[in-house]
Amino acid sequence: MPKRKEILTEKIRPYHILGKAVEGREIFDHEEDRARFVFQMYAANIGKPVINLYRKDIFQISNAILQGEEIPKGYVIQEHDPLVHLFSFILDKDRYNLGLVPAKKEGIPLYMQKLNLGFAKYYNLKNKRTGTLFEGRFKAAPIVNPKQLESVVKYINIKRILDRYKNEDLLIYPYSSFPDLFGTRTSHLLSQESRATLLKILSPEFFVDREDYTSYVKDLNEEGRSLFFDGA
Repeated sequence: MPKRKEILTEKIRPYHILGKAVEGREIFDHEEDRARFVFQMYAANIGKPVINLYRKDIFQISNAILQGEEIPKGYVIQEHDPLVHLFSFILDKDRYNLGLVPAKKEGIPLYMQKLNLGFAKYYNLKNKRTGTLFEGRFKAAPIVNPKQLESVVKYINIKRILDRYKNEDLLIYPYSSFPDLFGTRTSHLLSQESRATLLKILSPEFFVDREDYTSYVKDLNEEGRSLFFDGA
């Protein structure tokens, strides 16, 4: 059986990624922490944040990233081309779910290391704590066919919000890719390549606005469910 790293690097294919905080710690309970993680997602993909960022800067930058507006200069040090292409995400109290495609062979392991370590450093400093913030290494499952891709996109963008926040108006919660895929938002986190690929594979009809999203996720097929992690 291939080792985990070999599975992550053997092919340029999409993956469902899960990261969970230790002890069920609700690391995304506060708006500032969600905004910081959004900024970290963007910065880790192309380089690193500058030091000594202020709270007002984080809100300004993360809002620009999410709304697809011009990102203020001087807050990210660009060091390389993007490591991954993001096609789905949700920040969910004590965990995050991501849909990623590596942009290069080692893209996902490098990106996840930078993302987790960078956010943990910020979070621990802010909360005057030490030690590991995330529960072991992130979990990753390859997506090998369109049915699985369909299920993962529904799971991350719709079911996670409905399960946790009980809100039928999914556009209200900005810390997911639902507004990008099922609404009109064009955040900087999802590349044009990712959007175009999803439209091609899943069809535009998959993303049309619906009155009842609860019933839309009831048909998650068994093949897709095999990608979902216990308690994710």
